[in-house]
Amino acid sequence: MANGGAPPCCIRCSEFERAGSYCRLLAAPTLENRRQLLTMPCDVQRLLTLRFRPYGEDVAREAIVLWLSPGWNPEDVARSFGRAPRDARLWLTSWPYLYLGRTSVRRVQQDRIDRGGDGPPGEPPGAPRPDPTMALRVARALDRVRRVDPVSHAMLLDFLQDRFDVERWRGLLGVNEATITDRKYLGIYRYAGYFHEVLENVQPHEAAMALATRRFAPGEPDDRSALEATRAALRAPELSMNDWRARYHDGALRSLALLGASDALGPEAMAHLGTAFRRVLRID
Repeated sequence: MANGGAPPCCIRCSEFERAGSYCRLLAAPTLENRRQLLTMPCDVQRLLTLRFRPYGEDVAREAIVLWLSPGWNPEDVARSFGRAPRDARLWLTSWPYLYLGRTSVRRVQQDRIDRGGDGPPGEPPGAPRPDPTMALRVARALDRVRRVDPVSHAMLLDFLQDRFDVERWRGLLGVNEATITDRKYLGIYRYAGYFHEVLENVQPHEAAMALATRRFAPGEPDDRSALEATRAALRAPELSMNDWRARYHDGALRSLALLGASDALGPEAMAHLGTAFRRVLRID
């Protein structure tokens, strides 16, 4: 299809940038542009109503309210799109569920469970409903770990399949058991961070960037390399090593707090994993 696969409503729209095949309003999602998008031919409100129809009109309305949230920083909105298309196809991806409807959908599902509502054929009344995007989220998180460190990714797959063998990995990598264990936990931390979208929620942005350039960048960069990457990303050539380390430490601690939330790993899991995470992040 022409224009990178953009749908007809976009191709006919005055806000569609044909040269780059993207919606200008989505490329710069300020609050004003998000409001304007609701008046465009793609009819976002209708698309969201259709998308969340199985869960009721309230979920779609709450999704619109979140989309128009004045406190949602435009840069954070743009980052949340990831690799999703910047045109009307965005509303057909997992993005609306992950960022606009997930909490509401889970509430509706829990209400149905509490009322003993009927589930799909063959499923007992009151059975928990699976997260409709779980498999996609798992695959994406694993792939992002792979792009950062293929070895940690392979270790993580072994761990998730309950076949992790320290001796085997010692033989493969020629390092001691402590190094193998740390690399495994760093892989678990990265996976959990990607799966629960921790980097997108660490504030302030400078702390998130320092953490990202040190622990979520390919090649296992050292502090100096991460400092240079942070300087470039923040356009702050004056950032000192001491200031960078303070931001990294803050970002790492905030990431662990986010992972300990009840809608992430939770406090019980972090009681077992927290010490190992702090060790591999070197924030003890």
